[in-house]
Amino acid sequence: MISNSSLYPDILFHFTQDKDSLFNILNDTFRISYAREKVEGIETKREFAVPMVSFCDLKLSELKVHMGKYGSYGIGLTKEWANRKGLNPVMYINSNCPFTDNFNNSLNGVYQKINNLSDGDHFKGISENNKKIFDAYRYIKNYEGTLVRGDEVTENFRFADEREWRYVPPIDKEGIPPFVAKSNIETKAKKDKYNELASELRLRFEPNDIKYLIVKSDEEINDLINHLEEAKGRFERSIRERLMSRILTAEQISRDI
Repeated sequence: MISNSSLYPDILFHFTQDKDSLFNILNDTFRISYAREKVEGIETKREFAVPMVSFCDLKLSELKVHMGKYGSYGIGLTKEWANRKGLNPVMYINSNCPFTDNFNNSLNGVYQKINNLSDGDHFKGISENNKKIFDAYRYIKNYEGTLVRGDEVTENFRFADEREWRYVPPIDKEGIPPFVAKSNIETKAKKDKYNELASELRLRFEPNDIKYLIVKSDEEINDLINHLEEAKGRFERSIRERLMSRILTAEQISRDI
């Protein structure tokens, strides 16, 4: 149990833009999808995509801004669950620090090899040590940078405020490219192709791992309750009743917490 004086809660939240996406998570747990990432230094920039599911390590009182960027429908799961599943906090790095350029440049040779591989090869001919470096790279993010969410662009966004945790599949997971160039997912069709490769992967949770469920407004609480009632295979009555007591709304959090 986390001390009440800790800066960090014992819950990780995941948010979506719409109610159906939250209901699908409750039905089928988390699907893995490729997310665009960028690591930018003083003179270097790497843009790529990693298969993952992302969470924020924020208290309820800190969620207002985050929901404004990522959506008003959320699920909060215990840190105990996160530790069992091997999630890890992101390492934030400063774009103005030479370390970032050095890290980007250290991967030049490996990038060239990977760009020459076919889709099925992944890391063929890449040393185990370089694989481990790439694995670490999948947990790196700039401390501050440009946030793009649909048509909305926010300059100088402080990503570190999100205190992100990630689940990424094992780097040697068969059939799942652990790391792809941005050009490979620059269109919806290309991204869908890679997401299809990961479509059988799930980040699973059990109903008892859930601490909170969040919908946008009071009017949607009954929709969520009805959905829990329909999901009888995953949610026994005692669990459904407990979860109903843990439903919050984004409006409530923004107004009262």
